Amino acid sequence: MFKHTVLALMLAGLIVSGCSCSLLEENTVAQTMDSDAHVESINITSAALERKMKARVFLPPGYSASVHYPVLYLLHGKGGNEKTWNKDMDVSDKAESLIEAQLISPLIIVMPDYDNSYGTNYSDQPYTKSGRQYGRYEDYLTKEMIPYIDEHYSTIASSGGRFIGGVSMGGFTALFLAFTHQDLFSKAGGHSPAMYLDGTEQLKWLYRDEEMRQRTDPLMLADTLDLSKLSVYLDYGDHDMEHVIDSTNALYDKLKTAGVDVRLHTSPGGHDKHYWKANTEDYLLFYAGL
Repeated sequence: MFKHTVLALMLAGLIVSGCSCSLLEENTVAQTMDSDAHVESINITSAALERKMKARVFLPPGYSASVHYPVLYLLHGKGGNEKTWNKDMDVSDKAESLIEAQLISPLIIVMPDYDNSYGTNYSDQPYTKSGRQYGRYEDYLTKEMIPYIDEHYSTIASSGGRFIGGVSMGGFTALFLAFTHQDLFSKAGGHSPAMYLDGTEQLKWLYRDEEMRQRTDPLMLADTLDLSKLSVYLDYGDHDMEHVIDSTNALYDKLKTAGVDVRLHTSPGGHDKHYWKANTEDYLLFYAGL
């Protein structure tokens, strides 16, 4: 459904002109002239992580630089990457169908790779341990990726037009980032969010110490921050893991008591791509529904 991008046309033009320069220079984005919805692959050079980071960008049908679009950032779960939301949940196809049916507003969807990091600033220097990546991932996502998208695409560059959601690990990250960066986001979705009620000593792989937990754990942030400006969507499958169900219910109760615009949905399914794919249209209707 997503047709040729101008990346191919650019390549053909370079071959004809005899240019030998690389198309994948730092912070290169493939532009397009296609009137249909399509997905672009980009690389963003990160000073925070000291390397290039990949992302996929969905552009709606009829994308035009003269129109400013809301932007939805969708984060993958552990073991995923920038391809996961399309490969496992068909989010771009579903978004295009909902746009054409006039059920959601035309929007840009950004699907970044952020490794198995939980999106936190766990350490100043990047490193890998036990299959998890650590470093300044919060800085990358909020201080590098978002400005890059706003610079290279026609976006609504304010919190009112910027939303974030994710599955599992990505659900934790989306909630944490939205709660602590309300200047950037107005809606957040924790879809089967990988949160925990265990003590900090049992979660050293996620929280370096108690201070870090207090500033990153969505459950603790809900006790200390005014989140009244946010709209929050929480959900899980009825056969999800106990810690996901218990922690999500606890967060919902905290937010509801605080008067936050929050909704909680449960439906048949487990902690897997089949459940998230079955609910992807509902996620999109929350973020961009008309």
